[in-house]
Formats: sequence, structure tokens, C-alpha cells
Amino acid sequence: MKIGLIDVDGHHFSNLALMKLSTYHKQHGDTVKWISYFERYDRVYCSKVFTHTPGVITSIQSPEVIKGGTGYNLYNALFCDGVIPDYSLYLKYSKAYGFLTRGCIRRCSWCIVPDKKSGIRQSWSEDIFRPF
Repeated sequence: MKIGLIDVDGHHFSNLALMKLSTYHKQHGDTVKWISYFERYDRVYCSKVFTHTPGVITSIQSPEVIKGGTGYNLYNALFCDGVIPDYSLYLKYSKAYGFLTRGCIRRCSWCIVPDKKSGIRQSWSEDIFRPF
């Protein structure tokens, strides 16, 4: 299969869902790449984190377009659990940062984190970054 990926937010910060989907499809022998709107794909994944990011308005040449991420719907996940992310998608970053904490203490009006992750929970980062 030929798989196309769209990071709808457009800033190309690491998108964990797209990275995991890339690994999953490559493990199954599929070709995975960032979308070119001039090419045809068997399946295209669109992912966005922020609700204020506009959706894709360009025509996508694929019979199957799957949209997911918190920017589309709070509970519409694209994750492939148990799959190591494909860090080669974002070559301009020399490091990858996972979750340092879960949840947030702030209550920004535009943010969905408090609804998605109720409260802040202890994580491994609190042990690593604890002052001596």
C-alpha cells in the first residue's frame, strides 16, 4: 500500500500518532511518506493536535482518508499501541521528547488537556528532575 501522511498543524513538531502509524505500515511492507497533493495514495492519515488549526482544504487523491487527533475530536485517536515511533519522519530534530508529565495544572480556555487528562499525575520525569 502507498500511505500518505499529513501533519495538519503544519509546524512539523513531532506528531506521535503519525510516527507510530509510519512504523506500523513500514513493518507491513507499505510505502509511507509525507503527502504530495499531486500523487495518489491507497490511504492518507491526517492528524492535528489543535482545534484552532484549519482542516485540509486541498483535494486529497485517495479513496480512504482517516482524520484523527485531538484537533478533530477529543477521543478520536490514531495511535498504534505497542509500536515504536518512526523518528526518521522528522529529520530536523536531533532529539525526541516523550511525555514529561501527564496532565496540566493550567486551565487555558483553548486547551483540551484538562478534559483529556484529568489532573496532573506523577511520572518518571518527576524522579529524574527532582532537585538534589
